[in-house]
Amino acid sequence: MRYLVIQMENLLLLALGFIAGWLVVTIISPRVVVASLPAWLVSAAVATALLALGGRLVFDGTFQAFGIGLMASSFSSATLLVYEVVR
Repeated sequence: MRYLVIQMENLLLLALGFIAGWLVVTIISPRVVVASLPAWLVSAAVATALLALGGRLVFDGTFQAFGIGLMASSFSSATLLVYEVVR
């Protein structure tokens, strides 16, 4: 039973990390204005910071599932944002 509870906690943390990363990169960071930089560049910088934070959480051993979700969502959302600019 304890194993099931741990797995459910990890799934919840993974989902929370994915949601948090997606919201920060796609919704919050385009609203931030830094000098005359374009919105996609600020979003890419925020995604890079979230990748670093997620990697730190994974390799520290604390909140590994949250860090994995954070890294996956920030990487995918930043990739989509840059793809839209290039296209």
